[in-house]
Amino acid sequence: MHWIINLVFAAWLASWPKPAAAQDYAIAKLKLFPDREEVLIKDVTRDSLGFIWFLTNGEIYRYDGYRSLDILKTIADQRPMDDIPQRIIVDHRNRLWMVGNTSLSYLDLKTWKVHPVDSTLLPPVRDRTVYWVKKVSDSAVMVAYENGHLLLLEGDRCTRIDGLYGLGVGANNNKVLPRSATWWKGKYWVGTTVGTLFSIDPQRGYRIEYHALYGVSNVIMSLIAQQNGLILDVYEQGAFRFQGADRLDKVVMDGFMISPDKFNVLQQGGRIHVYADEESACILDTNLRVLQRLAIPSVHRFRTASVNIVGNEVLLGNEEGIFVVYPKTKGLSHLNPVNPGANKSTRGIYAYPDGAIFYGTYNGAGYIESDGRTYTFQGLRHAYVMLPMNDNDLLIGTEGGFLKIFDRRKRKITDLKYTLSADAKNLHAFNLPGYVFSLAQTDTDFLIGGTNGLWLLDKKTFVLSRFEASVNGTQVSDLQVRHIRLADGGRVLLSTNLGLFEIDHQTLTKRYPQSGNLGVYKSLVVGDTLWLATQGKGLVAIDGQGRTLQAFTTATERLSNNLVYSLEYAEGTLVAGTADGLNLIKGHQIRRIGTAEGLNQTEFNSGASFWDASKKRLYIGGLMGYTVLDMTQRWFETGNQLESYVTEIYTSTRNSGEKKADYTWPYCGERTLVLNPGQSLTGLYVGTPQNYRADGRVKYALNAGEWEELRRGQFISLIGPSPGDYHIRLDTRSTGTEGRQKEFTIVKRPYYYETWWFKSLIVLSAMSLVLLWYRSRLEKIRREQDIRNRIAADLHDEVGSSLTRIFLQAATLSATQGLGDKEDKQLQLIADTSKHALLTMSDMVWSIDSRFDTMKDLVIRMKDYAYRLREEIDFSYRFEEFGNIESAKVSQAVRQNLFLIFKESLTNAIKYGDGSKIFISLHIDSVIRLIIANRYTGNQTEVDYRQGGRGRENMEQRAAKVGGKLLLTEDDGMFQVMFELPPKRGI
Repeated sequence: MHWIINLVFAAWLASWPKPAAAQDYAIAKLKLFPDREEVLIKDVTRDSLGFIWFLTNGEIYRYDGYRSLDILKTIADQRPMDDIPQRIIVDHRNRLWMVGNTSLSYLDLKTWKVHPVDSTLLPPVRDRTVYWVKKVSDSAVMVAYENGHLLLLEGDRCTRIDGLYGLGVGANNNKVLPRSATWWKGKYWVGTTVGTLFSIDPQRGYRIEYHALYGVSNVIMSLIAQQNGLILDVYEQGAFRFQGADRLDKVVMDGFMISPDKFNVLQQGGRIHVYADEESACILDTNLRVLQRLAIPSVHRFRTASVNIVGNEVLLGNEEGIFVVYPKTKGLSHLNPVNPGANKSTRGIYAYPDGAIFYGTYNGAGYIESDGRTYTFQGLRHAYVMLPMNDNDLLIGTEGGFLKIFDRRKRKITDLKYTLSADAKNLHAFNLPGYVFSLAQTDTDFLIGGTNGLWLLDKKTFVLSRFEASVNGTQVSDLQVRHIRLADGGRVLLSTNLGLFEIDHQTLTKRYPQSGNLGVYKSLVVGDTLWLATQGKGLVAIDGQGRTLQAFTTATERLSNNLVYSLEYAEGTLVAGTADGLNLIKGHQIRRIGTAEGLNQTEFNSGASFWDASKKRLYIGGLMGYTVLDMTQRWFETGNQLESYVTEIYTSTRNSGEKKADYTWPYCGERTLVLNPGQSLTGLYVGTPQNYRADGRVKYALNAGEWEELRRGQFISLIGPSPGDYHIRLDTRSTGTEGRQKEFTIVKRPYYYETWWFKSLIVLSAMSLVLLWYRSRLEKIRREQDIRNRIAADLHDEVGSSLTRIFLQAATLSATQGLGDKEDKQLQLIADTSKHALLTMSDMVWSIDSRFDTMKDLVIRMKDYAYRLREEIDFSYRFEEFGNIESAKVSQAVRQNLFLIFKESLTNAIKYGDGSKIFISLHIDSVIRLIIANRYTGNQTEVDYRQGGRGRENMEQRAAKVGGKLLLTEDDGMFQVMFELPPKRGI
């Protein structure tokens, strides 16, 4: 095992000149169910979008990255349940093939419809126990049965191959079974359980050709196609290369051996191959060379039963669950110390210009030559920090062992030889810096930081002395100096357990924090800004006066942890190693790297980082070795973001209670979901198939609303939504600083009575009814006006002429006949009565005639009446009108009753007044208001009595007829009759 690790490590070193090709792999176990840690996996496959399909004991599930969907329940109404699936596979057309012992069918993922294969195409025997199902080419699937029959599924074509079955029957029922299969040089090749090969040529009518292999007598477990031949994994006999024409050569595997006593699987892929047993998985290149060996994090060490390779990712299924092997993020790799022992926690590392490396761990140190040769030094433990003294010697600070020197040429570690200064010998001989945390150098001295302050080692004399200084009662000797940084002007910055201190010409000043104490692990100068890795406050930037300019924390800037142990500045990017992952910071952008991207450790050690500027590689030490970052990679690009899909949609109808489900959205490319009237969206689930590759998160926003995070298993719902369009945006953020967004629309259709056309129809109908009513009313008014005009004309012409003749005849008789006084009085009375009747009839004709339905005609009539009355009775009056008299309209009823009230009031004013001027005013504004005022003789009681006769009762009745009111008031001897009518009633 040790030599395999060294071989892998040497290959890793050899790949450094090509960082783009340096891809280490990570392995993780999928959480298939929230309440189950172990799931027996019989088969596992994957569709084109990355969704994982797995088969347990008779149940098929689709895993979307968060939850597993029971497939058989969704298609229970489409397929008979009397046959339990034994094998599954998804082909290139996104069809899930379900192979049972008696039936064969596929589920079309785009329609979620089950299509059974005609039973006449299946093997014509009762025993159809399925053996395996495999993709033997990009477009073909092969099904093998234990009786020797084969089914070749190519698109919509199903071809049965009966040759092996016939061969077994011909050998006295000594079954010859297909064990492995692949596609090579235009033919399908099948390895059998008796050590033979046979080929199927689709270009020649699926002609079968048998190949007996000399020296091969066992089961051909696996077949791997290469350009120069077929690789055969023969049980207990090893590997062979078949080049056609029955040529067979022995093959020696490079870097691994196929176990003769462990159950194993050797699986062919397009870019990589996989060899797996119950303990580990080897990732192989196309030439079967080991790229990396990964231990399967299994508890029970169950054997690997199913392997599926898509691109450069591998799915391993066993009786414990599904394990996925995937490449780490490009540019991310790992240096695992090979020192014996479980403790791989690391601190110091130094990369030489030629590519060699010296590292230190809690369990020993090591030196790796540029050619990959490794030398370990178990006696050098807890090597904290390293500083080159020259091209050959490396100064090493340790925890408890003070300073060591590594001689590169001799590959030897020795203690540093030094002497104490006079002061150090007298005052500090028993308090020497055994624990060295940091090293730096000036032109004359090595600066040594430890648990008891700062020490100086003269480069020429190797005399060790202690640096003494204090500020506000704090001595340098009281500080744990975790990091030393030389600044301009001979200044020295000390990162300590109490904060950041500065030494300037023997003067000690505290720079951060300005009040209180806060541990600082490291300082870094970028331009005019000083960055600090703090012990609990995240990453802090300060200016020359110690004022805080910026801070990155978990709360404000998405820093993975506020405890920052290591800090480097590389290629314009700050790299912070924290107690929980790595953080790359560029401007205001933070790129977090976690275990899902292949980071094999979460917690990093204090000061354990090294920037190799020549090769642009960054080493960060942690609890499990060194994480290596290739800083030439575009760490902040968005092209490697994960993608989320709408995986399941559930709806229900309010009235009928009907429930529906749709599982086809990932494959159909739909962007619009239509909800019928009364239908609600009860659950919309989102999946991220490859979320094991990054620490991703999914957010959603409805219309222009705020973003909300979708947690594991959470769904989106719209219960009883109003008709309209609902736009849902999905944002999946994983490794980039910006997420990958999708948008789709939910259209809620309205009931017919909620539609615009129905509402428009109602409005049009109402408008039509109003129009019809208005037109009928106009027609009625017109007819009434015609009748009124005709009646008025008849009265004026017929009755008026008759009354006029009576009046004239009576007047003529009275004037020409010499009648006595009595007869003359009777004739005069007849004349007066007819004249009065004529005047009354004139008023009636005027009130009936619609041509006078204006306020102007009413005023003219009222003035004419007052004028004629004054000629008969001598009285004084004043008539005033206010408002829109000229254009105001008035109805016949109001005009008639208003005029009669005017006549009655005016007559009463003349009859009972004291002879003073009568005031008449007509107001046409917010109301129609008629006021007649004059002074009366006698007391108030007499006035009310005289005014309150039948005339008052008649006036009140007339006012009530048209909806007005009549008021009689007295103020300072002035009696007033006021009639008020709202204007709408006057029209």
